[in-house]
Amino acid sequence: MSSQASDDRPHLYTAWHSPFGWRAWTSLLEKGVDFVYHETDPYDKSPEWFKISPRGLAPAIHHKGRAVYESTVCIEYIDEAWPHEPRLMPSDPYDRAYVRMWADHVNKKIIPHIFGMIVKQTPEEQEQAKKDALDGILAYTQAMRDGGPYFLGAQFSLADIVLGTFASIFFCMEHYRGFKVPETEQFARYHTWINAVKSRESWQKVLPSREKVLEDWRPYAEGKAQTELAKAARQGKTP
Repeated sequence: MSSQASDDRPHLYTAWHSPFGWRAWTSLLEKGVDFVYHETDPYDKSPEWFKISPRGLAPAIHHKGRAVYESTVCIEYIDEAWPHEPRLMPSDPYDRAYVRMWADHVNKKIIPHIFGMIVKQTPEEQEQAKKDALDGILAYTQAMRDGGPYFLGAQFSLADIVLGTFASIFFCMEHYRGFKVPETEQFARYHTWINAVKSRESWQKVLPSREKVLEDWRPYAEGKAQTELAKAARQGKTP
């Protein structure tokens, strides 16, 4: 992040380990926005935190005296508040709707099962979560367009960010639950996609080391995590 001082700089509040937070963080980097980073405990219930994020959600962006939260909303805000290239949303109305539809698919049909396979402790529940996650990933893969490695083809977009931040740490799900996206023809487009996403400079700057990720997820895998995220995942809800 730039050290250039400006009263108009957005302030990003998130946690280093949060894939949801990485969505906003990588978006700011992709746009080349000068911002201030605040390491935050998303489970902090203090009045000070609620002044920044009225619903207590992280990531949150505080900009010009106003708060924006929910990770997918943050991405769109960043793209619209700084409308220069590169754009994270396409210019065509249908294409924008297409991106939003598949971002919603990621948030409802993939992410809950990724968390579910980690936090649930019975083999039966874990296997079902793995199947459901893979079904969601296959549908997302089949919706990808030609013309380049990204979801829309040549254009890197919000659709890549919402899944890419989680798919980049699938090694964690493999380590704890044996989950892998198969190296088959059916998923060849997926592997082309994730390799392109992980090679982006913003990803290199934001994602923690493998060791840190594995250690952070260990309490979830061992059934010891009592965070709101863990509780939601155990109930099959979107965290």
